[in-house]
Amino acid sequence: MSIATQIVTALTPLGAITPWADADRNSARYMTYHLVSGFDNGNLAGAGPKRQRYQIDCYSTVSQKDASGLAASAKVALRAGLAVGAISDNPDGFETTHRLYRASFDVACWEK
Repeated sequence: MSIATQIVTALTPLGAITPWADADRNSARYMTYHLVSGFDNGNLAGAGPKRQRYQIDCYSTVSQKDASGLAASAKVALRAGLAVGAISDNPDGFETTHRLYRASFDVACWEK
């Protein structure tokens, strides 16, 4: 199962999760993901598991607190459902066009 599929599986119970380009910006609350970087782990013993880093963005029309709460829940779900390494927070934001609060983070994942 691909890492992207694992992310969707882990986050779907929290709400809508789509690739960034496919997001319905008129939704009140949703999450997006996109690949930031990735590589195959090779070592002297041969190929290792694939590692990828994804950016997860959590959006809410309610408040920054709601978007941040969704991001916190997403981090817990990802740790429970995937082989996760470092999670780093990105700057929060507000999209004036769609009046959306955003909480964003990057997560490093290994393919199971």
